[in-house]
Amino acid sequence: MSQNADLIHHYTEFASFEADGLQKGEIDFPEFEKVLNDYILSQPKETMEFKECWVYEEQDGLRTVRTDFYDHNLKNDIRLWGSRNPEDGQVKSLKVDALDVSTNEVVYERKLM
Repeated sequence: MSQNADLIHHYTEFASFEADGLQKGEIDFPEFEKVLNDYILSQPKETMEFKECWVYEEQDGLRTVRTDFYDHNLKNDIRLWGSRNPEDGQVKSLKVDALDVSTNEVVYERKLM
């Protein structure tokens, strides 16, 4: 994400993230939402705790989304992030990683698209 990106949505409560970001379509990134639903939101709430979500508009028009969750089983932060061109629908990137909360070190990373 570039420093010239404009923040268009920031969710810090799961209820507003779910209602506005997902149900009202403010995230506007179907591929991201599918991965989010299939792999993260399908986990029990006791396992995956929502922390934050940011939605940015880049200078070149790309939409960048990042969500952070805390995994109580692994004791890591799980970040899902990606970017998509809303004009043609092309996904530029989509990846998930795990961050050790005590060291801020990436302990797992996987490119999904």
